[in-house]
Amino acid sequence: MNINKIHNTVVSSWGVFVTCTFVFLAFRLQGDWSNVNLWVCTLIRISIALLLLSLNNAFSMIRRRTLLPAFFYLILTGWNPIFHYDLNGCIATLLIMANYLFLFNAYQKSDSQLNAFNISLILVFGSFLQPQFLLFLPIFWIGAYWFQSFKLRVFLASLTGIVAVYWIIFAWSIYRDDWQMFLAMLPKPEEIFFISDLHLSNYEWISFGIILLALIFSGLNLFVLSISEKVKTVSFLKYMYVSSFIFLFLAFLQSEYRAYWESIAYLPVSLILAHYFTLTNKLYVKILLLFFIFSFLSLGVLQLIIDNG
Repeated sequence: MNINKIHNTVVSSWGVFVTCTFVFLAFRLQGDWSNVNLWVCTLIRISIALLLLSLNNAFSMIRRRTLLPAFFYLILTGWNPIFHYDLNGCIATLLIMANYLFLFNAYQKSDSQLNAFNISLILVFGSFLQPQFLLFLPIFWIGAYWFQSFKLRVFLASLTGIVAVYWIIFAWSIYRDDWQMFLAMLPKPEEIFFISDLHLSNYEWISFGIILLALIFSGLNLFVLSISEKVKTVSFLKYMYVSSFIFLFLAFLQSEYRAYWESIAYLPVSLILAHYFTLTNKLYVKILLLFFIFSFLSLGVLQLIIDNG
């Protein structure tokens, strides 16, 4: 068996990606296709996978042609039925991807007030669907500081984006003479900061273990071993690596919404792992890639067999 040839095919073959898309759809055969959410979520997740390729190309995170970011996102969100109907998670993931664009474009720019303003607007509008979306604000502030673009003006622009939305709602409430509408739209701490009991199936524990194993290897390569990347690229990758752990931690902390948090976490996870598995030219890494793919395909097939058995 030629591991190198298999690795090259998995990394860059559109045929393999199309096959992965069909497998992604096959995993969803156990869903209720009369439910519109299943159709919408399926289309959005495939779109997110393709947009990940555009994000990767726009900022040159991986110096080699690869389809692995999209491949991984479809695998990670396809095998588990909890993602089938999570429309809020799909929309949130699209919004976070838009915020990544604004944040990365602000790299080392002291006059990035507009980017900060846009990020805040997106987060506030996203919080109307899921109040926890506001938790991303400090995460993006950390990113702006990391990328040397966090100035006082940027911070104030970020706050202005938040105030602007609630000011419009406040003005509309006065116009309608309905204070309850304004109060109902305000974020409530108990809806944002809470801890729910951890409920994970055996399959989900296994999947987290596999993801953690792959992230440990990729983190070792990213933070400890020398990699021939531009400083800008390394900064993006390190930020996404750290943010992926924050999102996964929130998935544990608020297990009730783990599909929501994991949907978002798998954006940076997919890019980090794609970078590692594409550019690290060691035999054990190529074997680990095949193990990673085989494991998640097996988890999906086992769930299909057991749930339909």
